[in-house]
Amino acid sequence: KLTIAWVEGRITNFDYLLHLNILSGRSYNDICQYPVFPWVLADYTSSEIPDLTDKENFRDLSKPVGALNPDRLGEFLDRFNDFADPSIPPFMYGSHYSTSA
Repeated sequence: KLTIAWVEGRITNFDYLLHLNILSGRSYNDICQYPVFPWVLADYTSSEIPDLTDKENFRDLSKPVGALNPDRLGEFLDRFNDFADPSIPPFMYGSHYSTSA
């Protein structure tokens, strides 16, 4: 029902994502489980408000954030290919959500 309400435009993108976060156990009440929202804009440095009707202002959601920039993707691929720990498998993205604790 939630997805249908979103597809039909009866709830906003924000409300849809917030409901998904709540259903997955995330909450504003616990900093360790704070809701997560995707980075969808292509430019977070401009002082101007982007034209939200222009597709160029949105990032390519078919790729993870780490693969949007060829140089950054190269660094992640190097990390994966050069990682040599017998007890930990190679990985590309080593960052994770952290807490203030």
